[in-house]
Amino acid sequence: MGILRTRFDGDINLGLHGFATDKYCLIGNVRYADKVKDTLKVPVHCTTLLEMDLIRIFCTGNSSGVVMPSLIEDFDDSVDAVKKHVDVHFLRTNFSSLGNLILLNDNGIIVSPLIKRHSRDLERFFGLPSAYTTIAGLNLPGSLGFATNKGCLAHPKLKEREKKIIESVLKVNVDITTVNFGSQYPGAGIIANSNGYVVSDECSGPELGRITDVLGFLDS
Repeated sequence: MGILRTRFDGDINLGLHGFATDKYCLIGNVRYADKVKDTLKVPVHCTTLLEMDLIRIFCTGNSSGVVMPSLIEDFDDSVDAVKKHVDVHFLRTNFSSLGNLILLNDNGIIVSPLIKRHSRDLERFFGLPSAYTTIAGLNLPGSLGFATNKGCLAHPKLKEREKKIIESVLKVNVDITTVNFGSQYPGAGIIANSNGYVVSDECSGPELGRITDVLGFLDS
């Protein structure tokens, strides 16, 4: 298991800068690529989207591919760099912040109620089952939750009904945590896969313990 505690140019919200799978990692800041690669043990591909390093606001994915809003395809040539390494699917939606609206791993897809009509499209691309749910009653499962193939972290006010839906689709245990010394948005604070995780130096000891436990690293 690898653990990297850092900041990306002073920013503690590392999960907004990219995401990792068990096959690759996609981040927006090339200066940290080597450290992230050493921690997560997968190739790291760097790009910006709409001239921003905060690429995980716009996209997310799993080991088989990445989903982005269609406006990226229409207005940003930088996506061509991503296509060289992983399959990309462009979702025709008015919502641009897909990283906040989709929570997934290699087993399934959790979709925000805001984009539930796109569930079949996502199922076809990823070849996985999906369900839609809120987390803590809010429509942002991608930022209020964080999942790998070994576990899922969620907002402290996660409801039991929401937990059951997520566990049934993603096929992992779900438990609550905060990050960055009290932030209730784990999706915005973590980059991780089955090999390790990257968090800020603001994460407290109890938060690190929670992340290590729920994401299955105590068994590593």
